[in-house]
Amino acid sequence: MRLTTIICGGVLSSIAGAALACDLPKPVVIPAKEQVAGKEAQIRAAANLYFQAMQAYSTCVQDELKAAGGDSAPEVVKKVLISRNNTAVAEAEFMMKLFTDNVGPAGPAPASAPAPSR
Repeated sequence: MRLTTIICGGVLSSIAGAALACDLPKPVVIPAKEQVAGKEAQIRAAANLYFQAMQAYSTCVQDELKAAGGDSAPEVVKKVLISRNNTAVAEAEFMMKLFTDNVGPAGPAPASAPAPSR
């Protein structure tokens, strides 16, 4: 029983350490299409910073997974980190759609390599 407690504590410490190492950026405020006029440059700049921060977050989470052992990482750690990455990618995709619908197409985005869903 004591050994199980120690092992579980170690796994939870690893997860908590990973959570502290990568900061999820706050979503950018994208106003309704009717409220965008005259604010396009400001909205585009804020959105660009958000998307860059999301790419950095995704890279950080992927680096945490590699540091935890990649495919040989403890299953719970692997699931948590993959879930965080996939959730961040889904949020960024939603924000990009909202941005495109309300502001217009974004300029060319830098290449990113989100970890595949497992």
